[in-house]
This record gives sequence, C-alpha cells and structure tokens, in this order.
Amino acid sequence: MSSFEGIVHRYTARNVAFEFAPTGREKVLVMIGGMTDGLLTVPYTTELPHALDPHGYSVVNVQLSSSFLGFGTSSLDKDVEELKLLVDFLKSAQGGRRETIVLMGHSTGSQDVMHYLLRHGHSVAAGIIQASCSDRESFGQTIDPPLLATLNAHAQKLVNAGRQNDLLSSEYSTHLFHTPITAYRWCSLMVPGGDDDYFSSDLAPESLAASFGRLKTPLLVAYSENDQFVPAWVDKQALLARWRAATPAAVWSQHSGLIGGATHTVPEPAAQRRLLEMVARFLTELPRAGC
Repeated sequence: MSSFEGIVHRYTARNVAFEFAPTGREKVLVMIGGMTDGLLTVPYTTELPHALDPHGYSVVNVQLSSSFLGFGTSSLDKDVEELKLLVDFLKSAQGGRRETIVLMGHSTGSQDVMHYLLRHGHSVAAGIIQASCSDRESFGQTIDPPLLATLNAHAQKLVNAGRQNDLLSSEYSTHLFHTPITAYRWCSLMVPGGDDDYFSSDLAPESLAASFGRLKTPLLVAYSENDQFVPAWVDKQALLARWRAATPAAVWSQHSGLIGGATHTVPEPAAQRRLLEMVARFLTELPRAGC
C-alpha cells in the first residue's frame, strides 16, 4: 500500500481526477482505466509519472461514472461526455491551461479512447490504447455459446422495444462480476457490432474502416503479448496488422506493437518498462512528427 502526492481535481459536481506530482505541466497524459477500474487500480498508472516527468508530462488518473462497478449502467457515450468535460477543464484557467492533452486507455478504457477520438479527436494531441482486447470475445470464452445466444436475444429484444435501460436479471450479472447491467450495455459489450465492439478479431474490413479508418489523431497501440483475456486462437500480430492496414498511415505510430511478456494489466516489471518506453518514445515524437 502506498500514498501519492498530487492534486485532486473536481471537474464536475460528481467527477474527480487525480494529478500525480509533479503537477501543472503544460503537457498532460490522462489515464483511463478499464472495466471495474478506478483511481490507482491499473498497476502501471503510478509508474507513468516517473517515466514521463523527464518529457515534461503530468499524469492525471480520471474517475468516471462508469468506474469500479458503474460500467453496467453507463455507456461509451457517457464516458466520452465526461472525458470531454475533463479535457475542457484542463484547458481552462482553473485546470491549468494545458496545451497538450493525450488520452491513454487500458482495456475497456481503450474503447473510450477510440470513441473519443472519433468524436472529439481535434481536442487532444493523441491517443494510446493498451490491452485493447475484445470484451465480446473475452467473455465469450466463459459463457456457454447456446446460453450466450439466449441471453443476447432477450437483451436485444428489450433494446428493440425501447427498454434499453431496463436492468437485467442476476442470470446476466453473474457473468460480469455480479454487476447490475442494463440491456443496452449488455448488447453493447456482447452482441457483434455493439457500440463497444471495436477490437474483435472477426470484424469485417468495413467495420475497421468505420473506426480505425476514420481516425485523424495520432494513435499508439500497445497490446499485451500474453493477455489472458484474449482467446488463444487470436493471432495478435495478424490482428495488429489488420488494424494498421485500416488506419491512415499518418496516424498509426511506428512504436505500436506487442508488449513483450505482458499480461493484461502489465504487472510484470520488465514488461512495464517496455510499455513505459513505448509511451515515452511516442510522446517524444508527437511535436516533431505527429506520431
């Protein structure tokens, strides 16, 4: 257990973000956790300030309405709305008039980054996605296919009937950390083509063209080599190659790739160092080369 110096920013009446010391830099990286994450829960978050300090960056760890167990009743749209409020706050006099803001997402936070860049990419300097595995494929490993098809069909029926905000039964939440979940969020996560379905390995080229292909903001992809939430049959290198091919060349960072030896949250010290080096190289080149 540790304590950390910094500043807590209240950027809305009910949302906060923690800025690690050293604070107040003109350049800032905003760290967004994944499903069930909140402040300080992603292992390498507390190492980012040390790694990025020499490059003139502060690090801000954001807490959203969807943090911890709030994801089941939230959405990527709501996350992006709150992230945009944080970006606007950081650019304001009250937030320190930051000139360069980079968004970094871990796991489901990577979906937030993609969703944000496609809507407000002009408002930030770059995006980083780490452990960007498919929730649909990940949870699909643990739920019996016939059962999943039945669950999906019922949830989709509710959405189609305009009851997307209905809470589903415990038969659903038991598969998602016993978290209350709406019909909409279940379909977003579990149904092919759902709003959260950015990273599945079976997405058609047209789907990738509508996401990666529309990016105009520099992007670094740092994919965990040994991510235990990625099915064994997924060829990670081939998947990255598909994403790269779909992304405009001027946007995709040459530093993108697999983090050697890393599992999902990158708790391994050597893998953490590799990730931090990837991020630092990417950020160092932003002003000069764009990505």
